[in-house]
Amino acid sequence: MKPGTWLDGNGTKMRIYISSSWKNRERVRALAMELRRGGHEVYDFTDPNCRSVPEIPPERFPEQFDPEEHIYREYINSVPYWRQAVEGNQQALNWCDAVVLLLPCGNDGHSDWAYGVGRGKLNVVVGQPKAGDRTPTHMWSDEILDSDDEVAAYFGNLHSTVQRLSTCCSAKKIK
Repeated sequence: MKPGTWLDGNGTKMRIYISSSWKNRERVRALAMELRRGGHEVYDFTDPNCRSVPEIPPERFPEQFDPEEHIYREYINSVPYWRQAVEGNQQALNWCDAVVLLLPCGNDGHSDWAYGVGRGKLNVVVGQPKAGDRTPTHMWSDEILDSDDEVAAYFGNLHSTVQRLSTCCSAKKIK
C-alpha cells in the first residue's frame, strides 16, 4: 500500500475497525467514542448500530467446543448467526482503512486483525496480552501502543507521519 492511500482528502479522517474480545466491550465502546470525537468513522463490533446482523456475544451461545463431544464442522455450522457475524465483520474489514487490536483478546479478535494485516490495512496493537501469552506476529503491526489512551493521539498525528513516509519513500529507489 502506498503511504497516504487510506487517508481522505484532508489527510486526517480514517475508517477504523476495532477488534477485540467481547470481554473488553466497555473499552471498545469508549475507544470508538473517542475516535469518533476525532472525526473518524469507527466500526465497533459491540455496537448494534454498527452491525447489519445480530450481536453474538459468547454468553448468548455458552456451549464451548469440545472435541470429545463435537465434530468441529458440525459445531461451527450449528449456529447460523456465526456465519452472518463473520461475513459482517469481513465486510467491515474490507471497508476500513485501519484495524486496532485491543489486547487481551482471543482467536476471533486476532483473526480479524490478521485479516486486516493481510489486506494491507494500517494496523495497531494496543495493550498487554494475558500473563504467559505472547504473539510474535504482533510485530507485523505498524505500531504497538501500551494503552488505549495513546490511540486517538496516534491517529491524530498520523497525517504528519504519512507525509514524512511519503517524502522518505519517494526519495528512495528500489533496485
